[in-house]
Amino acid sequence: MARVGCGVAVLASLVLAAEVLALGGDHPAGQKIPAEYNKEWPKGLVDLANTGDRVWGHWVNSNDFFYYKGDAAALNKFLAAYGQLSDTPLTVVLHAGSKPLTGPLGGDRDKPYDWQLEVMRRGWGAPIDPRQPAATPGYVATVNVWLTDALPLDKIEVPKHVEVRSAGDIEGFIQRHRSR
Repeated sequence: MARVGCGVAVLASLVLAAEVLALGGDHPAGQKIPAEYNKEWPKGLVDLANTGDRVWGHWVNSNDFFYYKGDAAALNKFLAAYGQLSDTPLTVVLHAGSKPLTGPLGGDRDKPYDWQLEVMRRGWGAPIDPRQPAATPGYVATVNVWLTDALPLDKIEVPKHVEVRSAGDIEGFIQRHRSR
């Protein structure tokens, strides 16, 4: 009988391992990220994450995601501060399409946002700076922007040294259209 109980425990631990290995939590609007939150982050990143336009945020393991709402002037101010970060590749990814929603991790997603700051540990799925080895410690901070009437492309000012990429939304649409 003890063997059966032990076998059930081992089987349960294997089945539930994915649930147990990931930790996460929320960064509610108005709740400041403490200066000592992550000493490995690039200098200035905590201040950027605490920008007053933040509507929500969450973290999963060593990765953080912050969501912001505002007009082009607010985004441009955010991007100017983002452009001052060091020790991380700086990339803005432009998305077309409807505004996304966020909210509490595992809860209702009812908070609209216009841009997102994604902070990922190097090598955990984040884009790697090609000038640095993959084993380089630290974090990659990427800004994702959704183009809308409030954030028209011609009003967005990205610092010159920051890379700009398409999220592929329009390219994907064109590809699907051509393949019909």
